[in-house]
Amino acid sequence: MRVTTAQLLADLRQTLQDAAPAAAPEDVALAAFWIVQAEQLGLGEFGIRMLVRELDRLREDGGTPARNLADGAPIGSVDATAVPGVVALAAAVRRAAVRVDAHGVALIGIRGAGALGILGLAARSLASRGAVAFIAAQSPASVAPWGARIAAIGTNPLAIAVPRADAAPLVVDYATSSLTLAAVHEARRSGAQLAEGVALDAAGEPTVDPAAVAAVLPAGLVGSLTGLFVELLAGVAVGGRVSDPDAPMSRGAVIIAFDPARAGGTDTAASAAALDRDWRAAGGHLPARFDVLEDGPEELPGALDIDDTAATWLSARVARMPRA
Repeated sequence: MRVTTAQLLADLRQTLQDAAPAAAPEDVALAAFWIVQAEQLGLGEFGIRMLVRELDRLREDGGTPARNLADGAPIGSVDATAVPGVVALAAAVRRAAVRVDAHGVALIGIRGAGALGILGLAARSLASRGAVAFIAAQSPASVAPWGARIAAIGTNPLAIAVPRADAAPLVVDYATSSLTLAAVHEARRSGAQLAEGVALDAAGEPTVDPAAVAAVLPAGLVGSLTGLFVELLAGVAVGGRVSDPDAPMSRGAVIIAFDPARAGGTDTAASAAALDRDWRAAGGHLPARFDVLEDGPEELPGALDIDDTAATWLSARVARMPRA
């Protein structure tokens, strides 16, 4: 369905603000922008369909509104219970940006979150302001350790974004598993089978049926260890992973951002551009998915093609909301 971007943004902002009435409007606006960018990239499982799942989760879980536990210090945390994860991530990014400006560095932990969306978009937002940004997220167990058959950690993605001279920030964003849960959701929705060797069923046997997936396999030994690294940093260290077996499952995340000039990076943007050229000249693949994206809502295209079901759901939800 072809929809105007302005209307899509407005509907998303209204829906997110309704789901998180205490959230700052600027956080809601940034979260809506990222959802639109996910749709723009053709990653609907991180866009409106993710929002559908998040609102279903919030309706089932209940809980208390998100609380910002970060004061003016460069380190702090956000309790994201009972708000859409993408709104919590936007709030943490905004606070990180303020702290980088004030202190040159920021570390913000997020706990109790739902689906956060595409981490690379959040890292890119910080890098567009001149910061170097690293973001990692832990999630409920869905990935088996290397050589194992039972899930122990999440898909545990991570992203880094660095300013780049004469171009958009250089962004690297990937999951530490062989495929994402979003890909499993998409396969279930579309009726497609999975590739061989990426998932296991409840008996620990290989499966290509997305409906039978009980565990996803890691992206090799290095991917498995990197997933464990993310679990420690974004799970254990900031409260995303808890020891109480009766506690509800949620996600944790960590944002580390800093001013490269204060860390000794006298020509960071130029160096990133040079690394870009060297990498490509050597025959390497440099992720370029984010290069085509805009830095702000005012630069978005006038209209986008959105999945019919997702677009209909959003417009129907907005229509049911009470008018101000």
